[in-house]
Amino acid sequence: MKAKKVLFLTLFLSVIFIAHAYAGDKRVYVTNAGNGTVSVIDASANKVVNTIRVGVWPAGITIDPAAKKAYVVNSNEGDSTVSVIDIDSNSITASIKVGAGPMSMVVDPDTGIGYAADTEHIVEGKNLNKTLSVIDLKTNKVTGKIGVGIGPFDMKILDKKIYVSNTGDWTVSVVNTADHKVLTTIKVADTPLGIAVHPEKKKVYVAIHGKGTVSVIDAASNKETGVIPVGKAAWYIAIDPVKNRAYVSRREDNKISVIDTNTDKVIDTIDPGKEPIGVAVDPAGNRLYVANHGDVSVAVVDTATNKVIDKISLSPSTDSTYSGSPWGVAVY
Repeated sequence: MKAKKVLFLTLFLSVIFIAHAYAGDKRVYVTNAGNGTVSVIDASANKVVNTIRVGVWPAGITIDPAAKKAYVVNSNEGDSTVSVIDIDSNSITASIKVGAGPMSMVVDPDTGIGYAADTEHIVEGKNLNKTLSVIDLKTNKVTGKIGVGIGPFDMKILDKKIYVSNTGDWTVSVVNTADHKVLTTIKVADTPLGIAVHPEKKKVYVAIHGKGTVSVIDAASNKETGVIPVGKAAWYIAIDPVKNRAYVSRREDNKISVIDTNTDKVIDTIDPGKEPIGVAVDPAGNRLYVANHGDVSVAVVDTATNKVIDKISLSPSTDSTYSGSPWGVAVY
């Protein structure tokens, strides 16, 4: 009996140790647009543990966990690169030149291809950009372009299709990852910004900035099936497929709308801080991370209660007189 108790205690402590080690390894990466850096946050302590210098005006960030790489999109038109970060060493391993004014990138781990949205190149008041840059992630080289709508802003992949929000012509392009052809174009009510997908429910959620709504697209038919009112100036969306929740940042009224993806109804509102933009969910840790552009912080939200449980202050901009800084956020 005593031996069994010792064995049980040993196993119990081992589980606690593993869980603690896992929590200690969890990191949150935040792009600081105003000063050209990425803050690395230890999620167990909610403390910044590293700062990585990237390019000019870093915005979108995506992580390939299998390759242990983070891709940071530097959106300043004079820069227009993607910084590749090795997660183990937190060092820059490559800089990829893409189209002008990029805002986001998505990685297809099945094919080893990345896609950067060539978002903005204004000439005489008109945005001339209508492409995605196709990147071979083994060589970190752009191998081609895909024609989409005007001003592609955000992207997500679902069922071998890339869903792209086009800010300039109020559409969503659906691109086949196999041949890089546009399968269809979906018209929406106003300027689309952030996109998120629910892999189990086969739904695509699009933040309609100008209307303060979220469009719901059925990924099987590629048809809009609903519109969810959320509030002023919807920006980005993050999905928790475990809890069936979508979190929508509303920059101009300093809120996060919480949507039940079973009913596609708003069920709660979170006050994260000033000018929330980037949002990222850690389903395993029951956490939502919100990049507050206006007060230079990251809000940590308990997704069980939808309450802010911590706020992490970041360094204010030193390279720019622009007051805001944090933009994109990703969890590894």
